[in-house]
Amino acid sequence: MVNQTPNDPETTNAPEEQSQVAELAQMIERLAIERDDAIAAKMRAQADFANFQRRSIENEERARIRGLSQITRALMPVLDHFDLALAQDASKLTVEQLSKSIEMTRAELQKALEQNGIARIEPAPGTPFDPLQHDAVMRQPAEGIAPSCVSMRFQTGWRLGESVLRPAKVAVSPEA
Repeated sequence: MVNQTPNDPETTNAPEEQSQVAELAQMIERLAIERDDAIAAKMRAQADFANFQRRSIENEERARIRGLSQITRALMPVLDHFDLALAQDASKLTVEQLSKSIEMTRAELQKALEQNGIARIEPAPGTPFDPLQHDAVMRQPAEGIAPSCVSMRFQTGWRLGESVLRPAKVAVSPEA
């Protein structure tokens, strides 16, 4: 055993060391609490994010079903018109009656599409060619049509809002 004298540095620093040890113990305890709080906050954030993802998927599915329901309700009258036309006695139908029935059904379908934001893209001859809305299938000159303009429409295009579902198929007048 080592005898410590009052002038020994170990003896003089003992209260100071005990103070430092107590300070370190408090610091360790505080850091452990901070660590535990950080772990708990991380776990809450992960749980919140998982809940957000689940709610997002559920909201997306509800919106999809709502959209499908809306378009289906809009198309029901069209199907009713088809049913009425098909229920007619074919031997008593005239060509004019059949044609009128088809026109009415087409108008009802067009109305249903328009009610749901779906619009036709119908460029008239002379309309400037727009590659975002038109699909040029050939070059064809036409009298009175400026270069790089639609000279003929082969097929109507469709858009939903600003999104083109199908571009209109057109012929474009060639450069001079």
